[in-house]
Amino acid sequence: MTDDITGIVFNIERYTLHDGPGIRTTVFLKGCPLRCLWCSNPESQSGSPEITYFAEKCTGCGRCLPLCPQNAIQQPAPGAPVTILFERCDGCGACVEPCYPEALVLTGQSMTAQQVADVVLRDRRFYQNSGGGVTLSGGEPLAQAAFTAGVLRLCRQQGIHTAIQTSGFAPQSALKQVLPQLDLVIFDLKHLDDAEHQRLTGVSNRLILENLRFLNDQNMRVVVQMPLIPDYNDSQDNLEAVFDLVKSLPSVEGLSLLAYHALGAAKYTRAGRSYQLTDLRTPPKEYLPEKMALAERHGVKLVRFNG
Repeated sequence: MTDDITGIVFNIERYTLHDGPGIRTTVFLKGCPLRCLWCSNPESQSGSPEITYFAEKCTGCGRCLPLCPQNAIQQPAPGAPVTILFERCDGCGACVEPCYPEALVLTGQSMTAQQVADVVLRDRRFYQNSGGGVTLSGGEPLAQAAFTAGVLRLCRQQGIHTAIQTSGFAPQSALKQVLPQLDLVIFDLKHLDDAEHQRLTGVSNRLILENLRFLNDQNMRVVVQMPLIPDYNDSQDNLEAVFDLVKSLPSVEGLSLLAYHALGAAKYTRAGRSYQLTDLRTPPKEYLPEKMALAERHGVKLVRFNG
């Protein structure tokens, strides 16, 4: 493992408050094996750089047209906003630099572990004062296990608290690669019924549950996190099954519940895709407190990350 190992990063957010304890820097990696219907970061799913198109910013200048080797950019009329044929685009990024209004953006860039760690270390004093640190998220950080381990190792060497946010859908070998560099695992659960999990995410939950139990056996500090999607995974039966699972695992320190939001819906259009839950609305403000109260009545310790 060397400091010059590279990975594909699509965003680094400094001063985050909801991705672990304290003030943190969250590093978002590209590539995820799940296709959750409600995914708020569709740009994280592909493991390769890709074009994001903000049509409202396009001035119709046409500078990008002759630069696309795949002829994936077309203009219906002179001066009109361009159209992107995403099925042709290979994410080469040739169109990005001359796009002055930044209507065309390349999402995802190659970075070394040391480059990422250098960004993280800029805010060391905030971590020290708040009990924060770095969280690698995604996408799925275990899809780039060697890179994830490299970044975490460099941060941990500097006394930075380390965490990952994972779906748990990865070979156990990937978990074993990153575990020595971790202080905390934020482990997402979507649904405990395997057939429903496959319908909602595209993959089985068997490996996910095996990995959660493996982490418990390793005495790894774990917070189980669950996005609550109304009418999809928030039934009484599923929630009670999650509550029972959390209580059965001694290494799980608690459950973090998140309410559904549609803030990522616009990203699908920018990536040339369709959002599938167009009829689903953000639940009312009393929704999350009600679900949290239900968890507490079942004896589940709740965790809230808020800095």
